Amino acid sequence: MYEYHKYLYNISSIFLPIPIPIPISPAPNNIISFSCCCYYCCCACCAGQTTGNHRKFATPSPVIDPRYIIQSSENSLGHRLSSLLKITQPPLFSFLPSLLLLLLPLLIAAVFSVLLEQTPFPQPPTMSLNIESNIAAMSLQSNASGYVPVPFPGKDKQFDHVLDELDKAGFIPEPLIESEARWFYESLGIDDVYFSRESVDGIVSHIHALYAAKLEQYASGNVDVPFIHLRREADDHAVYFDSSIPNSPEHLSTQYEKRIDERYLNSSSASTVSYRLESFKAPLHLSSKSPTSAAQDICLYFVYRNSFPHLDKVSNDTTDLNLIGDSTFLRIASDNTKYLYQKIIKEAVAITGPVIHHYRVDSSTEHRLIIAFRQGTSTNYSSALTSLLQYYNLSETRKYVEQFANGMTVISCYIVPNDNIVASELSVHQVIKEASLLYCLPNNEFYGLFATGALSLQESIYAHCGAIFVSHFLNRLGPEYAKLSTLLDPSKSVQHQEVLNSLKHRLRAETYTPSFIQEVFVKYRDIVSRLYRHFADVHYISSKMEKTLSYQRLATIPTVGSDAHFESILAKEVSQNEHAALVLRALYVFNKSILKTNFYTPTKVAISFRLNPTFLPKEEYPAAPFGMFFVVGSEFRGFHIRFRDIARGGIRVVQSRSDDAYAVNARNLIDENYGLASTQQRKNKDIPEGGSKGVILLDPGVAQTRPRASFEKYIDSIIDLLIVSNIPGVKEPVVDLYKTPEIIFMGPDEGTSGFVDWATLHARARGAPWWKSFFTGKSPSLGGIPHDAYGMTTLSVRAYVEEIYNKKNIDANTTAEKVITKFQTGGPSGDLGSNEILLSKPAERYVAIVDGPACVGDPNGLDKSELVRLAKARLDISHYDTTKLSKDGYLIKVDDQDVKLPNGLTFANGVVFRNTFHLRLKDLFGHIDLFVPCGGRPASIDTNNVHTLIDEKTGQSIIPYIVEGANLFITQSAKIELENAGAILFKDASTNKGGVTSSSKEVMASLVLDDETFLSKMCIAQGAAEPPKFYQDYVKEVQRIIQRNARLEFHALWKLREETGKPFSELSDELSFAINELADALAESDSLWAEDLSFRDAVLNDALPALLLNEVPGGVEGVVKRVPEAYMRRVFSTQVAGEYVYTKGPGGNPAKFLEFISGLRKKFVKEGLV
Repeated sequence: MYEYHKYLYNISSIFLPIPIPIPISPAPNNIISFSCCCYYCCCACCAGQTTGNHRKFATPSPVIDPRYIIQSSENSLGHRLSSLLKITQPPLFSFLPSLLLLLLPLLIAAVFSVLLEQTPFPQPPTMSLNIESNIAAMSLQSNASGYVPVPFPGKDKQFDHVLDELDKAGFIPEPLIESEARWFYESLGIDDVYFSRESVDGIVSHIHALYAAKLEQYASGNVDVPFIHLRREADDHAVYFDSSIPNSPEHLSTQYEKRIDERYLNSSSASTVSYRLESFKAPLHLSSKSPTSAAQDICLYFVYRNSFPHLDKVSNDTTDLNLIGDSTFLRIASDNTKYLYQKIIKEAVAITGPVIHHYRVDSSTEHRLIIAFRQGTSTNYSSALTSLLQYYNLSETRKYVEQFANGMTVISCYIVPNDNIVASELSVHQVIKEASLLYCLPNNEFYGLFATGALSLQESIYAHCGAIFVSHFLNRLGPEYAKLSTLLDPSKSVQHQEVLNSLKHRLRAETYTPSFIQEVFVKYRDIVSRLYRHFADVHYISSKMEKTLSYQRLATIPTVGSDAHFESILAKEVSQNEHAALVLRALYVFNKSILKTNFYTPTKVAISFRLNPTFLPKEEYPAAPFGMFFVVGSEFRGFHIRFRDIARGGIRVVQSRSDDAYAVNARNLIDENYGLASTQQRKNKDIPEGGSKGVILLDPGVAQTRPRASFEKYIDSIIDLLIVSNIPGVKEPVVDLYKTPEIIFMGPDEGTSGFVDWATLHARARGAPWWKSFFTGKSPSLGGIPHDAYGMTTLSVRAYVEEIYNKKNIDANTTAEKVITKFQTGGPSGDLGSNEILLSKPAERYVAIVDGPACVGDPNGLDKSELVRLAKARLDISHYDTTKLSKDGYLIKVDDQDVKLPNGLTFANGVVFRNTFHLRLKDLFGHIDLFVPCGGRPASIDTNNVHTLIDEKTGQSIIPYIVEGANLFITQSAKIELENAGAILFKDASTNKGGVTSSSKEVMASLVLDDETFLSKMCIAQGAAEPPKFYQDYVKEVQRIIQRNARLEFHALWKLREETGKPFSELSDELSFAINELADALAESDSLWAEDLSFRDAVLNDALPALLLNEVPGGVEGVVKRVPEAYMRRVFSTQVAGEYVYTKGPGGNPAKFLEFISGLRKKFVKEGLV
């Protein structure tokens, strides 16, 4: 019988310095005995005569040989169960009761451990609230940690109380209670602040859980390296214990640090709730003879909610530690720690990314690494930092994550080498270098390979960026699609266009998904590593890397020598998987397309690449862009496409309401970016800057609520590649294969209008000489001309509407002759929508407006004064006063369910109603005179749904006049179909160019005027009664130019339509292409620019606003000297090309052009300019 009990006695010896002796007495009535060392045994069973204070145990008997049967008392669980079973000792089956009793406690221990793992903290009683905050303060008993121990006077009394509660619970045998409690109180190094903060019930729960974990490990046979783990979570605090070995299966199963990041640290925000973390390692002090377990540590993590007593006095720029610090942090942090944190926070608030400081700890091999960054800018960074240290064979002895009321996070790590002290110096140096890279992508798709050491951090992040590139640019269509597109010419048939588009979308959606690409990268990670070496050979500054660990690893990886060499690698290793080979070829294309990158810049906030876009397939993207930027951040991906060296366009943020919406947005991202930039190129035909567009796709989850953080990273990382910096250890030169300075002009777009001022000031702070012109749409205090305040975008759209009225002899200034029913997408809260309402004519009667939050409609007409009220207040249409609706009117919000209109039509919900409203106009109103899209997603009307706007009986469009204000609202093929159905339709590239013209003139002013003049004449001081007179006059001049250009193009298009019979949508493109092509040729030619200076200056005098010329000494000549030549060439060439095409048409007759130049020269002579 004793064999079945032998191991029970030894449980305590595994976890305690010496075996615990257990007193016994003779077994009464031949009842089978039960060891008190088993779990759930009543603690009185071994010391029946002892009660009360558990530190006064009865004198134990000598250690009993475990071969003897150990008896339980009559009150023990074993005794009661044995009695219940009524088993005596027949010779053959006498072992069965003992076996059952042996297995029962083990089963209970396992179940109890699981339950404890899932049970939340017992809430601390009121008595614990005298602590100033809920912050965790779990310092080792040494000032070396940077925190001052705070004694807890009630610790002894609490300890006694804990012992009593452990005794009452009866889960731990009485002889072990004090030992287990003292091990928890004294051996783990837990600071008194924890005990003063935690309730007795909480402490008892932790001790029980740890004891259960020990039993569970012994029961599973895991004696040499036991896996002790504990997890307790609540809204205000959490505790985790973990003894697993890094990268072991047990460690990967818990991942407590990542859980802490995801549950507490990632979401920390001073404005809502934030949390502080303290973690450290402590020895388990096991008595096992195994060398591994004898040296085994346990990691302890304590998380508590912050308390900021001075939050009302704090802004994002506040750096006074006494104002921004958590109350308990300020009480327990040492003066030296406060000094170090104060110093790093002052640096961090002034920049976008992380600040990293490194210190050696005196008289030890320990290093202290302190990192500061903005909250919410790098998810899972704390846990990823631990993985980085483990990869370089470094160990964290302590780590503190502090949150501050100004939105800053500070991480302080104490690092020691695991073995070689000399090698650790290189390791620490490498960690410092890669901490910034890790900040950019702490949770990349290949993090698992990095965490287990299969890939280095640099390789995993390279693979992450490469996988995103491949997912967007892998040519999924193949040569078969190209052949089919030649057979089904989309330019000759709308049906062909529709078939090809449907096929393209299906091929992209169903082949080479992101998950498949990741699987290929993982399976063939050796090839991915070789391609990383190929990438690093070009872009890593070799003169400084020979001694780094990353270089040492890099030197062991074979590279790719040439295209033929790469193909031979594929033939050898991927010959049986053509799909995988295509993926890897796309990654190789990524390498070859990179002209420069900030990948190896010491400090950065996102990874940026300047790409040569020649890899884009012509079948999908017929017009080759000039340049492309590709940016990857921890919570976004972004692109920037431009069609000229000198180009301008807005930056938009794309948000997704669901994972499905994100998948669609990701799939269409490049097409949308390319289409918007291409439209911008055609739209910008009247200005020196070509077309460009930037898009930022936010990742699902918390990133959707933090668009500004992604925008700032996107901008800063692009600036890394636009300016030359040489600050050792901060910003160092990159390998530049492009070798030509670049200037990018940007502006606001969807979701970014509120971030423009920051981008302008940030460019100035980064030392960009072109900071004034970097972004348009700035606040007037920075010299910006707000489009919405002056109706710049709408002026161009309205010019087309009013010219249609003129051509059709419609008097819209009065309601006496005719009422013009009007429908508009984009409501009164937007720039275009609000000004369209404010500038609309008296005869225009709105019958419906579709806005983001709601739709309003009334066949009898909406109240114009109510719409004007909303437009002036910039309120969305959901604020429409429903008392102003007729009996047939309605206001439907997107949150409404089971929608029913007055006419009986029903819809499932408000979202469906809003998204399909523009396709149900025939059912809702029958006929509408004028449609002005002022907002909405691209391709809202395409060849699949355009038939809803065409009367089936007559074949005519139910809307005779359409002026497309919103970009790409209607696809090209759908536009042509509507025009063929009788609609007069002007597309966005022609109508929506008022905003770009205004932005271009804003850029021009910032380039032409020196800083002093710009600040005094173009910047409106805070609190000024009115803008400077120069500013007011300049705005009026810009408005005049916008209306003039719009009318010039309208009449040119109308004339061409009468001459050719072609749709306006096609003629608009022809006009744009003709102007841009001629302007490109003139910009590259010296015949008119350099060889006839008087003619050049006359053209520039005509192109540049007189107000600007008057401010520059020397007039035109002074401007030419001050502004970059490339830009001035574009001013000249655009002026000549635009005037020629608008007056003579898009034909390319050289004689006609020479005749035009001759006439232009005569005009200048007459004006005295030549």
